[in-house]
Amino acid sequence: MVQVGAGGLGSEIGHGLVRKGIGHLTIVDNDTVDVTNLPRQFFGAEDVGQDKALALARNLARHATARTLIEGHAQAFQDAIRPNGSRPAAVDGDVAVVGVDNQDARIAAAEYYLTRGTPVVFLAVDVTASCGYVYVQTSRPDDPCFLCLYPDATQDHRTFACAGASIEILKIVAGIALYAIDSLLMDRPRPWNYKEVFLDQRGDGAYSIAQRPGCALCNGRGDG
Repeated sequence: MVQVGAGGLGSEIGHGLVRKGIGHLTIVDNDTVDVTNLPRQFFGAEDVGQDKALALARNLARHATARTLIEGHAQAFQDAIRPNGSRPAAVDGDVAVVGVDNQDARIAAAEYYLTRGTPVVFLAVDVTASCGYVYVQTSRPDDPCFLCLYPDATQDHRTFACAGASIEILKIVAGIALYAIDSLLMDRPRPWNYKEVFLDQRGDGAYSIAQRPGCALCNGRGDG
């Protein structure tokens, strides 16, 4: 299992996975722990200033319910997949889950795993900590990719600020993502590939996003 992102969403996802006994978890993140992260991420005061991926791997180890190998890599996903001599990328697995704060990393993950036929679960929350979504890219032929959902993402190079100091939306969205991961690994029923949830208004919903005609990414199987 590969987890891209070790922040608020990554903390909740990682905790759920090791409690479920995932067996092998690789965490990739190039950020460091800030004191403002403590109210909503899986870190303590002693972790401030340390690499998030390494600190999270260490903190999760004590919560594993079965024999689990947890690897932390303090690097951006784009760097992890960049050829680096004879060292193979450490980001291949049966399923990937991506909970980051920028579209560039999401697109890189969508393309990388699409070419390998590896399913990816994307999750995100807004900066007000009041809504979020989970999207499943199965990476199968004729199924939609991340750019089918957000075709304008290629033009958005912003890195978004962390959500407010509230863990409620993180736990809810991560719980949905964990269910989606189970649906890919254990055939739990999932009649949707996109689910959104709101804490401050009505409108929660589950949808079946279709492949977008002309999508350069999935129509070209990651070559375009």
